[in-house]
Amino acid sequence: MKKIFGLLLVLVVAFSGCNDDDDDDDGPTTGIIKGMVTDADSNTALPDVSIMLFDATTNEAVGATIKTDAEGKYSVTLEPGMFYLKLFKQGYNNNPPAGVTPLNITVSEGSESVNDFKMEPSDVVDGGSITGKVSVGGNGVMGAYVVASMGDMGYAAATDKDGNYFIYNLPAGTYSTTAFIVDHNATPVSVTVTANTNSVGDIILTADASSSLSGTLTFLATEGKDVNVNLLHPATGEPIPGLVDMSENMSYSMSGIPNGEYLVKASFENDTYVVDPDWIIKNGEPMLNASGSASVINFSLTGAVTLNRPTNELSTTVPVEISSTTPTFEWTPYSSTSDYVIEVSDANGNVIWGGFNNDGALPVKNISIEATSIVYNSDGMASIANLEYDVVYRWKIYASKDDTKEPTLWKLISVSEDQMGLFIVKEQQ
Repeated sequence: MKKIFGLLLVLVVAFSGCNDDDDDDDGPTTGIIKGMVTDADSNTALPDVSIMLFDATTNEAVGATIKTDAEGKYSVTLEPGMFYLKLFKQGYNNNPPAGVTPLNITVSEGSESVNDFKMEPSDVVDGGSITGKVSVGGNGVMGAYVVASMGDMGYAAATDKDGNYFIYNLPAGTYSTTAFIVDHNATPVSVTVTANTNSVGDIILTADASSSLSGTLTFLATEGKDVNVNLLHPATGEPIPGLVDMSENMSYSMSGIPNGEYLVKASFENDTYVVDPDWIIKNGEPMLNASGSASVINFSLTGAVTLNRPTNELSTTVPVEISSTTPTFEWTPYSSTSDYVIEVSDANGNVIWGGFNNDGALPVKNISIEATSIVYNSDGMASIANLEYDVVYRWKIYASKDDTKEPTLWKLISVSEDQMGLFIVKEQQ
């Protein structure tokens, strides 16, 4: 049972703007996101990084692609809302990498949010790239989600306001490249990528997507409420922009779904609920094969494990600052739990302590905790003995219950939420 969790390497500092003018003057109506992008190894500034902004509510692209200047700096003015950023540059891994959930940034009137990013050099040597345009009726389409697939590998991008996209650092080979956007189907194109060369893959859309998905939500051992349901691309692990619905009266529905295969996720936000882990084990991750028909997928959910410290607040994904490189993790007891598993991930989604070993036929716990607190690396098994300064980390807790009916002799009954447990270690001045 493989879980992928990860973080953006980002420090968010938000403060409210002030207006010293006469009280009768109107204040600012927009906010600013700005920052600097550097090489993770050398800490040098990275110019010409392509940065795309997305509405965190709909996952849709916002405006045109922006670029860092010669000093690696960027700045963009936005209307109030919740956003996230994705960074791309030839020779560097995307930030965040595929399958890693980005952190949301709140923009309010008169606010200025400073977000610095580090990008790691790409592991792909002499990679190629694919650029192109997604259009319908000859007009570029903004916010289309583009995926270049080869075997089980998937590389993704989104189109800007002119319908242009770019996918960097691709291993040489032939890719099936397609695009996703609500109410439209795409005709995939085959694109051959060679080393250190850019290839072009223009994609044509037609407004004839007719697949639909609906279902109901049930809640185990807890009072339920409506949650969001997202469609994710199975090769990238990322949500498809616009293919999301907030349930109403414990039911959800989507229409105009493009042809393709999707991973379906419920309760993707910080809402104190998670999909029942035991349900996932028994039924597998729910998949949708959309081909012009109506489908039904129902979900069982349960209450999430509550993290106490160190963690961000439920209402924000701004990491909390701590000073210790070996912090003590604390959480609230979860009913009927026999033991807990902690999982600490670094800024790139790599598990550095705890979690599960999935190499065999059955998952094995790397750590088993009967208490509701533990000191980082107390068993000496972490890949990093002490956490590093100025790096964002995420920790999760899995609640496990002994069960002799299960092949593993245990089952997971809950887990903490993906967007909780965010913290950054800061050196005391």
